[in-house]
Amino acid sequence: MSSHADPDLTRLRIIFVAQRDAHGWTYEELAERSGVSRQTLLNISSGKYNGDLKTWMKLARAFNTSLDELLAPVWE
Repeated sequence: MSSHADPDLTRLRIIFVAQRDAHGWTYEELAERSGVSRQTLLNISSGKYNGDLKTWMKLARAFNTSLDELLAPVWE
């Protein structure tokens, strides 16, 4: 039986902050581009909320990357 490490969901906040910074977008700009509410973005940024699959799919599209590529660091 093979064992797989569990994802480190604490990295979601780090991934989000790094991507937003890399694109130079304000929360308002990212909300507009992604269709995710500004409050949800703030909650992800602060670690209060990890987001759901739909949220991360919208963010991946806004950041012009695949969901797999965007979330890969949670498995490292």
